[in-house]
Amino acid sequence: MKKLSVLALTALAAFTFSMNVSAATKLNLSVPDAAASSIGVAAQEFADQLNEKSGGELEVKVYFDGSLYGGDATAAVTTMQDGGLDMLCLSTSWYSSFDDSFNVISVPFLFKTVDAEQAYLNDPASKPMWDAVENMGVKFLAAWTRSFRMTTNNIRPITQPSDFEGIKLRVSGSPIYQVFFGEGCGANATPMSFSEVYTALQTNTIDGQENPADVPYSSSFYEVQKYLSATNHVAEAWVVGMNPDKFASLSEDMQTLIMDTAQEMQQWKKDYDAATDQADIDFMIEKGMEYNELDEEGLAAFQEVSKSLYPKFQEIVNNPELWDATIAFAEAN
Repeated sequence: MKKLSVLALTALAAFTFSMNVSAATKLNLSVPDAAASSIGVAAQEFADQLNEKSGGELEVKVYFDGSLYGGDATAAVTTMQDGGLDMLCLSTSWYSSFDDSFNVISVPFLFKTVDAEQAYLNDPASKPMWDAVENMGVKFLAAWTRSFRMTTNNIRPITQPSDFEGIKLRVSGSPIYQVFFGEGCGANATPMSFSEVYTALQTNTIDGQENPADVPYSSSFYEVQKYLSATNHVAEAWVVGMNPDKFASLSEDMQTLIMDTAQEMQQWKKDYDAATDQADIDFMIEKGMEYNELDEEGLAAFQEVSKSLYPKFQEIVNNPELWDATIAFAEAN
């Protein structure tokens, strides 16, 4: 009888365990970049924390390189709205395809430091953007910082605006980039899906691209690019969003866990970027890229170009209150 009781208890424990496993809510989390990129690492950390903190109630799996939406970042938002994606980390520049307001954070040389950018993301001045995310049918979880964007190309080092003259430069979908690099700096600004960039660089369809340092590092652009210039022209943000129906289907405890962890990850990611950006740059230098930073004269020249385009940028943003609040915040910080 004792042996049967032990067997019965063992079977009950196994059944209970299997029930707990099967009861886990599976969530996919999609990012546009490689696993080794900053957002790839942060997304995996976010997923790991949710899986651990939920005690098995959540099972979050990360999908990299835009694999769940064919690499088309614009389609990613609609796919999540339709329920094809559960969770998504996507740059603010791609949300500008749906709402012009998101262009405001892409104004070149807007923030002096990443700390200032983070403060803006948490300030009421930026709230209209996060409200707009909700109005798109996406549950807004958090906004994470991005490191300042740099430039890689095969023509020449970038030290001043005129160095962009004639360079075929891949840019994101935000029209701010096209105006700044095209009209302001004389580049041939070319929007392109990120999934196509490596091949386009390799075949000289384009001469260069611009992204935070972790992107050319994790995407191996150093194999097909010669110059790496710390232009540090834009600091965007990552919008962490979720399908609202999937979010609503979770218990209140799990909803709170996801929201709190997403917010906590903002600081985690900023600290991670601060610790790894230089290592990424050093690696690319070791691989043969020539690196340069802007001197004071070059930086001032870029800032002047950007400010001269403010009237056009303001028209693109098409939200006077958000524009005024953002510019005022940036100038004060």
